[in-house]
Amino acid sequence: MSNLHNVNIERSVLSSILFNPATFEDIAAVISAKDFYLPSHRYIYEAMEACEREDLPIDEEFIKKKLNQQGRFDEDAMLEILSTNPLPATKAYVEEIREKAIKRELVQLTSDIKEIAVEKDLPSNEVVDLVQQKLYQITQESGTKEFRESPEMTHATIAHIHEMKKRGNSGVVGVDSGFAEINRLTSGFGEGDLIIVAARPAMGKCLAKGTKVLMYDGVLKNVEDICVGELLMGDDSTPRKVLSLARGRERMYWVRQNKGIDYRVNESHILSLKRSRNEGKHTHGDVLNISIREYLDKSKKFKSNYKGYKVPVKFMEKALEIEPYFLGLWLGDGRKSDVRIATQDEEVVAYLSDYATRLGLGVSQSKEDGKCPMYGIVNVDNTKKESLQATLRQLGVIENKHIPHDFLINSTHNRLELLAGLLDSDGHYDAQCNGYEITQKEEALARQIKFLADTLGFRTSLKEKEAAIESIGFTCKVYRVRIFGNVDTIPVKIKRKIAVPWRVKRSWNQTGIQVEFDQVDDYYGFEIDGNSLFLLEDMTVTHNTAFCLNLAQNALDRGKGVAIFSLEMPAEQLMLRMLSAKTSIPLQKLKVGDMGDEQWGRLTSAADEMSKRKFFVDDNGSVDIHKVRAKLRKLKSQHPEISLAIIDYLQLMSSAGTRDRHIEVSDISRGLKLLARELNIPIIALSQLNRGLEARSDKRPMLSDLRESGAIEQDADMILFVYRDDVYRMREEKEKEQKARTEGKEYKSDFFEKPEESAEVIVGKNRNGPVGVANLIFQKACTRFVDGGKNSIPIEVVQYNASISQEAKISLPPL
Repeated sequence: MSNLHNVNIERSVLSSILFNPATFEDIAAVISAKDFYLPSHRYIYEAMEACEREDLPIDEEFIKKKLNQQGRFDEDAMLEILSTNPLPATKAYVEEIREKAIKRELVQLTSDIKEIAVEKDLPSNEVVDLVQQKLYQITQESGTKEFRESPEMTHATIAHIHEMKKRGNSGVVGVDSGFAEINRLTSGFGEGDLIIVAARPAMGKCLAKGTKVLMYDGVLKNVEDICVGELLMGDDSTPRKVLSLARGRERMYWVRQNKGIDYRVNESHILSLKRSRNEGKHTHGDVLNISIREYLDKSKKFKSNYKGYKVPVKFMEKALEIEPYFLGLWLGDGRKSDVRIATQDEEVVAYLSDYATRLGLGVSQSKEDGKCPMYGIVNVDNTKKESLQATLRQLGVIENKHIPHDFLINSTHNRLELLAGLLDSDGHYDAQCNGYEITQKEEALARQIKFLADTLGFRTSLKEKEAAIESIGFTCKVYRVRIFGNVDTIPVKIKRKIAVPWRVKRSWNQTGIQVEFDQVDDYYGFEIDGNSLFLLEDMTVTHNTAFCLNLAQNALDRGKGVAIFSLEMPAEQLMLRMLSAKTSIPLQKLKVGDMGDEQWGRLTSAADEMSKRKFFVDDNGSVDIHKVRAKLRKLKSQHPEISLAIIDYLQLMSSAGTRDRHIEVSDISRGLKLLARELNIPIIALSQLNRGLEARSDKRPMLSDLRESGAIEQDADMILFVYRDDVYRMREEKEKEQKARTEGKEYKSDFFEKPEESAEVIVGKNRNGPVGVANLIFQKACTRFVDGGKNSIPIEVVQYNASISQEAKISLPPL
């Protein structure tokens, strides 16, 4: 094994760095910490890397401090390094360390192959993929390409010019985009090019399936069940209309609230946070809307200053059959079979007597030995007045204790009275922490009580616990609701339960949050009008594939093979959109099969043609750069006619490790560029833009708007931005209308949605040509971009000579 490591060389290189830290940068360009054989050497080198990153001196003291913090300092190893003579020239020794590290990795690979092929008994195709991934990692890090000499380069260049001459000087060098204006600027997509297509997603707010959202009528609804046109509850208790829906896959995160419910969102979701302290120009209570991605990049101090928050909700007052305080008393301490309430508190007895008098009824009292007195409001004469018990029965609460909807969704005054009745009967006031708790055997009622307190803006929690009566050996599950905040506003009547005002400096309606990565998964969302803020179930405030499919379709129509990695959408839905664009049949009609004979004929011909194309889709939804490389290499070897690959989209991919996301994206973009050159085909990768452009008056994207822009901008040969001005104009007009309604004014917009919208494809970077703008038209009904001006195609056009009488035997995918 001596040929796999040389400890003396490792010590010499580390000693040289300590003697002359200026050499570290050159050494770091060749090796990394994992290339050292001894763990102690790896730890010391990692400490050197940390000092370099933090702009600290690379010396014994700082390295020792770093390693002591990690519990990794080995004094003997450090003394051996310090006693080793530094090298006058380190290049050969550094390369030797890297060479031996590669050999160790190859030896480890042989062990891995044995493990996965024999011991784990994996299928052969999986074994090959895994081995390719591991070998690719090794070769990518170790491989160096020899210089190409002038004669070879000259011959290849002249051959390329002759090939272009044979094509008739068409101006299109690579794969034809299918758009005259884009071809004019780019000359097509060149072999070996990495092309980035970026646009702002119009997805609005996106949450995980099952997340409950508060509707304007007070009902809680799962996010996946929300429809266009429905009204959500806004943060100011006014409605938010759902303008459009979004569905897809993305990196999902848990938002963990210290004093609130946890909820799951996509990476593009906008958090609405409040500042918790004054500092400089920033004041307590300032609201900040920020994406999950941007929040993760913020400092610990920033995250400490900005917190999640909840707000109280105002509902319209509704007439109620009985006083809400009485209902609260009965729900807490009443018999479920009749109107009687158990109490020993004189304040409650006095209220019952007063309420009975106001109703023209009387109060009955009964008591069994050893039990609490029971009081009931009943008829005391033979009048035909409706009894209170009959009213409770009409409300449906007799033998079914719950809070009726009209009591939950009512004025703030009525909800406070209801909560006061619940606390005066079944609640406990904890003077030490100035809060209430109430315990219920029925989970449904406990959740209603929590919802009631949430809508009033209090901080709440609900926990399941086990209660026991030891004397009789009885145990059962119960549900405890705790309520904190300005609880002195709750109008309880029992003196010992009256709370004191909130005196703590921190706000009860703000909570620290933690954001944790979960996995790539489905999201459900919507775009809403107004300020885009809506409420979750505990009143917490929360905030372009079509173009690339058109590029794929244009390449297919020209006889090219195309491969798509769809990380967001199933293959059937991609095909549905392509058929809509190809046949000019509106997508919505295709989804439901609502077509006449002529349209069915068009669809039949288009489907027959598409079935003959070399078109491949991988819709597994979760791939890393190594899987893409392995799959695309295999596909290209089996189908040499593959001339274009599309990744939808780059930010959904993962790298092999779990490092910083910026480093991951850098690895991915570089890997895609190398893969394009290796396979000699253009690769188009969709990318997202940051929300920063939303704050500008001119919302046309720029290179700096690319998410994780540094690595992407560096590796891409071409960057295209898709921009539709009408999207922003429509949003602005909706906001103006909402503002006017809020202020009681009228606003009549002269803007209306059109079946065709102007679109711009902005060539923001072009390594091999000019930058500029290509003007296109977007036909919304069939999700198709076409050339603008004289090159445009009308929406309704028959492209196929099909027999109308021919029966269409097509199975449309379920949506």
